[in-house]
Amino acid sequence: MLKMQRKEEISENLGEVAGRHHKDGIAVGATRITSHQSRPPMIAPSNETKQLNVPQVQLQQQSAAASTPSVPVHEAPEFRSFWKAGAYAANPSMKPALVQGSLEHARVHPKFLHSNATSHKWAFGAIAELLDNAVDEVQNGATFVKVDKVDIMKDNSPALLFQDDGGGMDPESLRKCMSLGYSMKKANKTIGQYGNGFKTSTMRLGADVIVFSRATGASNATQSVGLLSYTFLRKTGQDDVIVPMIDFDISGHWAEPIIYSSQDDWSFNLKTIIEWSPFGSKSELMQQFEDIGPHGTKVIIYNLWMNDEGIYELSFDDDDEDICLRDEDNQGSLKKLQRKTRELRSHISYCIRYSLRAYASMLYLRKFNNFKIILRGKPIQQFNIADELRFRKVISYKPQVSTALNDAMVETTIGFIKEAPALSVCGFNVYHKNRLIRPFWKVTGDGSSKGNGVVGVLEANFIEPTHDKQDFERSTLFVRLESRLRQMIVEYWRGNFHLIGHQLPGSNLQEGGSVQPPVGNAANMQKQPADQHKNGLESNFQEEANVRLNLRNEQSSVQAISGFTDV
Repeated sequence: MLKMQRKEEISENLGEVAGRHHKDGIAVGATRITSHQSRPPMIAPSNETKQLNVPQVQLQQQSAAASTPSVPVHEAPEFRSFWKAGAYAANPSMKPALVQGSLEHARVHPKFLHSNATSHKWAFGAIAELLDNAVDEVQNGATFVKVDKVDIMKDNSPALLFQDDGGGMDPESLRKCMSLGYSMKKANKTIGQYGNGFKTSTMRLGADVIVFSRATGASNATQSVGLLSYTFLRKTGQDDVIVPMIDFDISGHWAEPIIYSSQDDWSFNLKTIIEWSPFGSKSELMQQFEDIGPHGTKVIIYNLWMNDEGIYELSFDDDDEDICLRDEDNQGSLKKLQRKTRELRSHISYCIRYSLRAYASMLYLRKFNNFKIILRGKPIQQFNIADELRFRKVISYKPQVSTALNDAMVETTIGFIKEAPALSVCGFNVYHKNRLIRPFWKVTGDGSSKGNGVVGVLEANFIEPTHDKQDFERSTLFVRLESRLRQMIVEYWRGNFHLIGHQLPGSNLQEGGSVQPPVGNAANMQKQPADQHKNGLESNFQEEANVRLNLRNEQSSVQAISGFTDV
């Protein structure tokens, strides 16, 4: 009798009508993220409410969480700055009692979500991870990914939306997505590989994220909701990462709840999602599926992080068709700058530092055939700077790698930017598996005018990127690549700088482009300070130095350490 009363109370609180033909709920005991998880059972279709037994080690009930007080969504973490959000005292945890005959598993404290996300030094790196997930869905039929700002009605705050029409995730796939370190992306064509990008990227952008996904299988169709909330975990004093999820079978005319353990567990999961998500009722949750279609995924990141001044890191107001990094956007003061500095800051090599539209336009090397990145309602036009280079040259070489990649051939397109010699932008745009890793990598020394205006583009699949995909692991192959690219600029500059009318200070151009050394002492070198980018990029924006170059000697010294074989 008490059990029936409890069910009726929960049903009434959630606005459900008892005795309906189909039940509008699901009891999926909230999954705890651990260092390893057993494989969830596949969902079998039925005309009745689905009920499955799931191993206790994987899906656990929230009886402990149920007794803790809850807080509305607008009460975000104490620190709204990302770099301070991990500075809170963790509650001393009680060692959980082991089920007889079971093995103890490693536990993941909520603070790990924050520390794990610090791998992203800037917000655009986190956004790129989520774009990668959508691009990987092209092989499953995805034709677009939308990135936009949405308004949270509960507290009138901005949120970040990512939505694609890919294959979506069934209940099993969603749980793997929410788990740490699990990845099925091992193919050469996919960008993701570590199984960590979704957690690090979403937690870097905001304190909370809710995921809606629909998938169609061979015999059934499902839709699922999952909530990863740093706010919920902190405010309720959790010492494990608990992720409430609910699933539905939508193969028939109705959305049938899939129950893994009990109706009470489902009701509590739904109640938790409603209480800590931007949506105030179950009907509002279900409305989020209306524009997804038969398959696809929608990710909403809310309680976005702020900077140290209490202002959102991401700016949505400066440009209605863009999302900007507020601390990197210096465009408001361009009118006060000198003409040459204004031109430099208008170049894409600078714009990618603060404009998501500019950054995303260069993010992928090859242009998509039937896929669009739609930013705030407007498709992004892909841009490959190699298409605009003057006096282009393609240099092929074979890196000295293991026999598995012994046949790999790397082609680098190198040339002068169309604004040369007026602008001193230079460097290599290095991609890995079609994804930009290091934009405008300046391999020449600071204070040297050699290489100004020279830009290269290459895809280096033989070296591994770091986990945040903003740099490469500094391996022996990486060091050899850096030396080879430096040599490449020296050779190209020596043979072609006269083609753009550039003359070294104190030098006379002779026939054939050779340099005639002037009479007198060399000019003193004037070294300009380097403007370091937040994500570790070296700046390309210092003035040309007045220095006489001995190109022949520098070339010889570089060749000695190149470690590459030209073809």
